[in-house]
Amino acid sequence: MSPSPSATFALADAVELVHLVRNGFVESRTGGAAVVTGPDGDVLASLGPVDALIYPRSTLKPFQAIASLRHGATIEGEQLSLACGSHRGTARHRAVAEGVLHAAGLGVDALQCPPAWPGDADEVARYVADLAHSAEQTPLAYNCSGKHAGFLSACVAAGHDVGTYLDPEHPLQVEVEKVIAEYCAEPVAHTGIDGCGAPAAVVSLAGLARGIGRVSSAPGRRDAEMHASSVANAMLEHPWAVHGESSSNSVVLRELGLIAKLGADGVMVMGAPDGTAVAVKALDGGSRAGNLVALTLMAEFAPDHVDRERLPEVLRRVVPVIEGGGRPVGSLRLARPVLELLD
Repeated sequence: MSPSPSATFALADAVELVHLVRNGFVESRTGGAAVVTGPDGDVLASLGPVDALIYPRSTLKPFQAIASLRHGATIEGEQLSLACGSHRGTARHRAVAEGVLHAAGLGVDALQCPPAWPGDADEVARYVADLAHSAEQTPLAYNCSGKHAGFLSACVAAGHDVGTYLDPEHPLQVEVEKVIAEYCAEPVAHTGIDGCGAPAAVVSLAGLARGIGRVSSAPGRRDAEMHASSVANAMLEHPWAVHGESSSNSVVLRELGLIAKLGADGVMVMGAPDGTAVAVKALDGGSRAGNLVALTLMAEFAPDHVDRERLPEVLRRVVPVIEGGGRPVGSLRLARPVLELLD
């Protein structure tokens, strides 16, 4: 057995993805890697070392949800969408997660993700002002609570121990690793611990894109697993649950019909209905490059599935605005390596 990898790709192997331009001067540069895979899983375009290993982080949630469904989780619709999401912890998000627990006969104390405040200041204010709650953080507001609730639903349905559901050797987590390897068409190279406490798999950037493409194309494929179709449909039909009404993933899902999922430390994936997919990793761990690079590559390599009339408005809503004194003074621009892939 080969030794576990100890690092992702080096800065010297990265390529420039985007520039932050302020008043005509390049202020910052984001380096990393990006890959486009086709409906058959083959690499169509690459920037940087796309076979290098990364932590996909929360971009793995669709696969984790498939594993939960395989073990009998009784989640569908907005509950399944929430299980795939990194939500903002709004009252609506919290209610859906709590509903999954209630249906499984469990309380909030069964969740093993950390307690948190809602992700938006106005939601925090409403949460604290609600006399039904004490002014304490709650695991329901943690952005992975939907995934954890789905895990617990599966454990109850399958008769697994609910107290150890995050153990890498737990039957459900063994299934998660199996799903990841199956969909990404490569073995999990390493396993760590994610921010929420769940096992965090390491796969290649190209493998990640390949796996997301299989999920995004599942509703239109006769040979697709039913659970993958359910995951894709739930995300598309209930995009608010994946992120938040005005948050970037939800906007892309709702306005363009593309599967979109961010991951911590600079990871972004998108997938089209035909299975074309993009995965992006910003080496500095920032989120600045993901939406701009992924949407640009999706428009180039899956043109039949990206509405060119809607795309500019979507980009305006999901790409950071560069301001000075409260007004726009610059923009985020694609770096030359990305531009050279375009017609």
